[in-house]
Amino acid sequence: MPPRQITLLRQSFGKVLPLRDIAAQLFDARLFEIDPSTRPMFRGDLQVQSAKLMSTLGTAVRSLDRLDDMLDDLRSLARWHAHYGVTNSQYASAGAALLWALERSVGPDFTPEMREAWASLYHLVAGVMMETGSRTLRGAA
Repeated sequence: MPPRQITLLRQSFGKVLPLRDIAAQLFDARLFEIDPSTRPMFRGDLQVQSAKLMSTLGTAVRSLDRLDDMLDDLRSLARWHAHYGVTNSQYASAGAALLWALERSVGPDFTPEMREAWASLYHLVAGVMMETGSRTLRGAA
């Protein structure tokens, strides 16, 4: 990931962090709106799930200089997602909901360049998770 994108991601996450509960609520609401098939997957306390999302984002942003360090964690998370039946189209919905929620959380400072940085990070993370999920479903993980 280019250094400029890393800087943008860290700056914007710094703005989201104090609003993490609101950002997570925005994400959940948008995800369920654009892809109602995801709602049944959130069986427990939605606040716990939201905290996990923000924690995962924080880990990803902190690990931008050493993404290989977080691959094992992503693969483990992907196996859980596969167990719950998360599909590739649902990953796409989650990415759209995430960008939407981040844009609303950061506000006018969420520039097109910042959006592209977040889209790149999500594409990287989701790509690893979808590949691992596919292997898990095939019994090859």
